[in-house]
Amino acid sequence: MPFESIRLIKEIYRQTDLLRLPQPYVTRLVKLLYLADLEWRRNHGGEPIANFTWAFLHFGPYAIELADLLGGPDMEVAELEGGKEARRFVIGDGVEEHGLPADVVSLLRQLVKKWGNVELNRLLDYVYFDTEPMENAKRYEPLDFSRLMPSTRPSQPHFDQARIKELRDRLKRRVTELALTRNGIHVPGIYIESEQAWDDERILPSVPANVPVRHSSE
Repeated sequence: MPFESIRLIKEIYRQTDLLRLPQPYVTRLVKLLYLADLEWRRNHGGEPIANFTWAFLHFGPYAIELADLLGGPDMEVAELEGGKEARRFVIGDGVEEHGLPADVVSLLRQLVKKWGNVELNRLLDYVYFDTEPMENAKRYEPLDFSRLMPSTRPSQPHFDQARIKELRDRLKRRVTELALTRNGIHVPGIYIESEQAWDDERILPSVPANVPVRHSSE
């Protein structure tokens, strides 16, 4: 069942506060909602996360259902550098949970953590050039989500329990045969005289002065 878009928006702002990131302005917020819908569809057989109708408008994917919310009284207008203005929701401290299922909350948290504070152009490049619905998209026309690639989750390793038991039994028998214990192997002491053979600084026998010494070239 699709979820209310305002609940998704509030959860994005809540996760932003929890992760101590700047609250998103409209452009970043819309792209986060788009990515959330895309990933939700990818993992739920094409089912949308909300009643969004995405189209390729002036600034990329935009859901016409967001128009009333983004133009409502709950928006704050901030002046940016260069005299530009940007809008964002006034949500408050954003710590209150909004009754969404755990898998929705987890998805939104992952997206906010990954894209919540990256350079905006990097996010836009990813949305425009690396998401399937934007491939061959035509301006002002609805986006096609039917070509989404399935999620590539790492496969779980398979352990052959019978083989593992066989190897453990063989190891146990081998330990018994070698009479190994937890005390380790006892090595007897080495005579001091025998250690001199491995002494790099052992004293060489004296050589008479009138005996020539031949040096090996090897």
